Amino acid sequence: MTNFISQLVFKMLSVVLGITFTFTGLGSSLNSDGATGTPDDFTPVVRFVVCSDIHLDGDENQQAAKRFANLFTDMYEYAEGCEYKNLDAVLVAGDFTGGGAEKEYQVYTKIINENKKDETQVLTILGNHEFIDYRDVDATVGYDVFREYIKQDVDTDIVINGYHFIGVSYDDNGKTFSGKTKWLDERLKNATAEDPDKPVFVYQHPHPALTVYGSVNWGDVDTRAVLSKYPQVVNFSGHSHYAASDPRSVWQGEFTAVGCGSLSAFMGNLNYIEGDKDAPGNSGGAWLVEVDANGNVSMRLYDIENRMFFDNIDYYFTDLSKTSKRTYTWRQQKALDTVPEFPEGATVTSYVDENGDTIITFPEAEGYYPAENYKIKVTRKSKTVYSGTVISEYVRATDDDVTVNLGQLSSGEYKVKIVAYSPYAKKGEKIKQTITVE
Repeated sequence: MTNFISQLVFKMLSVVLGITFTFTGLGSSLNSDGATGTPDDFTPVVRFVVCSDIHLDGDENQQAAKRFANLFTDMYEYAEGCEYKNLDAVLVAGDFTGGGAEKEYQVYTKIINENKKDETQVLTILGNHEFIDYRDVDATVGYDVFREYIKQDVDTDIVINGYHFIGVSYDDNGKTFSGKTKWLDERLKNATAEDPDKPVFVYQHPHPALTVYGSVNWGDVDTRAVLSKYPQVVNFSGHSHYAASDPRSVWQGEFTAVGCGSLSAFMGNLNYIEGDKDAPGNSGGAWLVEVDANGNVSMRLYDIENRMFFDNIDYYFTDLSKTSKRTYTWRQQKALDTVPEFPEGATVTSYVDENGDTIITFPEAEGYYPAENYKIKVTRKSKTVYSGTVISEYVRATDDDVTVNLGQLSSGEYKVKIVAYSPYAKKGEKIKQTITVE
């Protein structure tokens, strides 16, 4: 009975989402060839990085701490190779600590002090994790610790080279934004009055509801209501950890929204019912954003695990104040989606590792977008010995095969069936093959 209800809820939710996103995209002309990416003659006057969900635990040797330090190193190296050499800001959209403990703040500020150049402003807001250690006593202590270590107010409106950067933290309960809507509305009204055609960059921890990938499960309605009044807004958010490499992590409607994923690990949710899933292996990323003098915005995704840019993720936003000229609406992105296909002659290879587990590998399937996931079924004499769905390698900038651990299997022959699915749930090609476990 539970499974039936789950399926029914999922189907109803799919219909609601389809209607919501379709109407949000109305008024946009369909670009059947997709976006062209950043033009070669693009010249920035502002450059910044956006990340979220670092989840420092207070140990300087933690992998997340090393990644955050590497982000400064790598982005300065990138900037040095450009005509415009500044890295003007690093935006951290919350959950930079694991629970808000002072030792975690100390590691965070130490990394910044040791790696940040004078040219760069680090702009930080509180996520829900910055309140966790204080909720049982007094969640408002989260604000006090933040102000002590970050030396900024919890909500800020900073102008860099003529562009507004507005950061808004949770209310002092660490759960809601209802107390922040008036302030956010006033700041946006003032910023857009200065120049109605300029983009305004807003960042908060949770996604605005019903926008980017993850905003169904992890979205906030209060910020969404305010942001929807200002088409110039480019909003950055985290919280869900959902893969920033997924095309659904960039959305345009009443405003523009961008999901940051996580600097510590990308996740996904394959049906909104069964819960979040970690991407296999190590993953994480941050956005490099550049803005020119005319308000055009270029955005590329950086793979912090492999320390390289995704070569196929390049967004270019123009006419941000005009909702009739959106390029990346849900409807447009979905229309570009095609069924993922495996390379010609693709096969499954298998081996038994040192723990006695059977490991299979196979190449990625590609359509207009890389496959999002694979449904895998392994049988022996009509008995299913493995059945599962795995997130694809699209969370990494490297061109690796997919690796799946089937667990311990007895020796013999097994039939393997793998079906690829696109980010917009288009069922693609399948591989059927027999493997032998020694």
